[in-house]
Amino acid sequence: MENRKPEFAFKEHSVISLVTEMRAYFQDLKSYYSISKGEIISRLDETSDDTRAAELKAKLIDINEKIAFFSMLGDSLSIADTVLHTDTMLIELGFKKKS
Repeated sequence: MENRKPEFAFKEHSVISLVTEMRAYFQDLKSYYSISKGEIISRLDETSDDTRAAELKAKLIDINEKIAFFSMLGDSLSIADTVLHTDTMLIELGFKKKS
């Protein structure tokens, strides 16, 4: 069996650019849901209807879960992005010549 070095499947994007883009995307989603959370909290403070308050609290639970997931994804990709920009990885991926 031949041992061949794997090739990245997306020829039009580099691993580094894809990880960087994904990190920014998940950070943007986290920000989006954080703003939505603030809006829902404001509506919750203004409502006196128990049914509406229960609906808003359910939405808050859902949004808090999304914020947690997008935060973890963003943090994980931030670590990957940092590692990919080390000299060792830049050389391995062909973005920098070995000195």
